[in-house]
Amino acid sequence: MRLWGGEARPGGERRPRTRRRLLGWGGAVFGAILAGSIPTGTAHQPITTQVMFNREIIRILDRNCLACHSPGHIKADIPLTTYRQARPWAKAIKEEVLEHRMVPFQVVKGYGEFRNPYSLTQREQELLLSWIEGGAPKGDEKDYPQAAIRSRLRGEWVDGKEPDRWLQVPDVIRIPAGEAAVDRCVVLKVGNPTPVWVERFDFQPGNREVLSRADYYLVPEGRAAGNPCAWPSGRLAPIGNWVPGAVSTPLPPGMGYRLPTAARVVLRLRYRGIDRETTDQSRLGWHASRQATPPLAVGHRLLAGSQATTLPPGERQRRLSFNEEIRQDRQAIGLRPLLFPYASSIEVKLTRPDGSSEVLLVARGYRYDWQPTY
Repeated sequence: MRLWGGEARPGGERRPRTRRRLLGWGGAVFGAILAGSIPTGTAHQPITTQVMFNREIIRILDRNCLACHSPGHIKADIPLTTYRQARPWAKAIKEEVLEHRMVPFQVVKGYGEFRNPYSLTQREQELLLSWIEGGAPKGDEKDYPQAAIRSRLRGEWVDGKEPDRWLQVPDVIRIPAGEAAVDRCVVLKVGNPTPVWVERFDFQPGNREVLSRADYYLVPEGRAAGNPCAWPSGRLAPIGNWVPGAVSTPLPPGMGYRLPTAARVVLRLRYRGIDRETTDQSRLGWHASRQATPPLAVGHRLLAGSQATTLPPGERQRRLSFNEEIRQDRQAIGLRPLLFPYASSIEVKLTRPDGSSEVLLVARGYRYDWQPTY
């Protein structure tokens, strides 16, 4: 497999922009800060659409945005849960939709098909634009889905199925005030009486206001006792990750993660800083496989690589590449591009022994703070 990333920009340098905009954490549609508020239904903004906030738009925002843009969540400063909150952001939402910046699904359509395409559908985009361009009307109060919104904000399960078992972070994690970012690592002991096969993991953040990413790894069997947090993550088996707004996806039928009786799971957590001290106590749950012994075990990296690069002053772009040879048959079930902070795009390309090739993933507009698995 061959990966390349381009348009690296030295020293955090960015292209000049003609517009000022505010970018936030994923699972949302929002954009530029506007001076003052947008008037509601004035003579200069006649209502020319049948699309209403309380009927169509809030349901789109609920599916795509409220996991971040709601009270107690990571983008609570741009709430979109009510008409009063969302209406001033109407023109900014339009800009983000047209420029495909939000929802931040960074892979380019046409390269691979993914089971978790958390992006706006064409129909959702059309409804949002029709609502905004047609005067952004509110609609009838009785059409607002109060119960559904309350359920989502409490973090209840969309499918109504809670994980079979939870692993609770044993101690409260303290996040100090004034830090740009805070990283923590926790080791959880599974303690099963017998090995367990898992079809998917569900991560539940304890503090959605500050937690921006969680990665979880399985300590391979036979590793010596010690502190897995001190090991390079390349020696751990990745079993999942969480970003705001993400929904866990089950493994394909016949596959499972094997948790041995003395399994240990490593949680790497990243928090954004805020102006006050706060705490977190998250937990990780799993859903047992429907097959007692799935024929295919999952939990190994298909490809891994790193390349330290120094960009000289003044260099605007550079293309980087690395290759890894896979010496036995593997089935790719997920791809997670992890790039350095100044990278802007990546391509994952498979070259087979017969010389044929296939592009598995292309991601553009890469965001270092948003690293989901596709």
